[in-house]
Amino acid sequence: MRQAGRILKPYRELRQRHGSLLKLFQTPELAAEITLMPVDMLGVDAAILFTDLVTPLEALGCELTYAPGPVFARPIRSASDIDGLRNPVVPEDDLAYVLEAAHLVRNALPPAVPLIGYAGGPFTLATWLVEGSHAKDFPAFRRMIHSDPALAHRLLDLLTDLASRFLRAQIAAGAHAVQIFDTSIGLLSPAQFNEFALPYVRRVCRSLAALDAPVIYFPLAGAQNLSGFGRVGAQVLSLDWRIDLDAAYGLFGDTMPLQGNLDPCALYGSEASIAKAAQHILKQGRGRPHIFNLGHGVYPDTPYEKVKLLVDVVHQFAQT
Repeated sequence: MRQAGRILKPYRELRQRHGSLLKLFQTPELAAEITLMPVDMLGVDAAILFTDLVTPLEALGCELTYAPGPVFARPIRSASDIDGLRNPVVPEDDLAYVLEAAHLVRNALPPAVPLIGYAGGPFTLATWLVEGSHAKDFPAFRRMIHSDPALAHRLLDLLTDLASRFLRAQIAAGAHAVQIFDTSIGLLSPAQFNEFALPYVRRVCRSLAALDAPVIYFPLAGAQNLSGFGRVGAQVLSLDWRIDLDAAYGLFGDTMPLQGNLDPCALYGSEASIAKAAQHILKQGRGRPHIFNLGHGVYPDTPYEKVKLLVDVVHQFAQT
């Protein structure tokens, strides 16, 4: 539950006190404190590094603000734009604040609680960088893959190297596992996924294969490409709430570890309905390799008590 911290009162107080979300991301002590909050207050079984999907894009030389979501001052839409990017990015120098936060968290965590780092998938990073901000269906990069596919591939190649370097650096800094978030992948048809996503995310996974850290792949809203997700090379596939776990196990076999996938909106229900929904998923995963999680991020106005209830339900189920 990567965004669980934002429902917590101490996080909201920090956000109000410091104002800038960028300051929270870029101050290692604050980022570490926020990373640890869900572990300390909710009792979740892993810590998710407090950074953002678009964080490494700023290291390319792309000015970034939050208003309230990420906004790039200069979207990248031409060959000359790509020529002007700072490349290659050296995470140990250009993203040192993220790595320092990872060090701090790793040193503060109990030995049994793992730290998970993450980065955006190359296609998802491209949609943000070319669009310049959030947009419905991210049409700018999707136009590029039709109007100038060679340019799109050039950008994807650069972003693949960036994501690979960033994830390797996080592992070196203490992350026990890393997750690749492909939150724009649902925009692609199967043919487009095979051309503009699969080869690049597979390269990221191959670049991490020799390291002692599992890779989790999370493709959001991409059920049309479900069969292709098993070919990316990740050790764990994370599913959103739209995909039935039994159907996924039927496709991949009971030996494929799956993560997920409670609808985050289920947390607005009653205590009884939350417990019932969680137990349904837990029963689907019982006897199979399964990591319980939400099927996407926690919404900001989700009641803290409901999230704590969910964590308790999962822990109680594990003891039965």
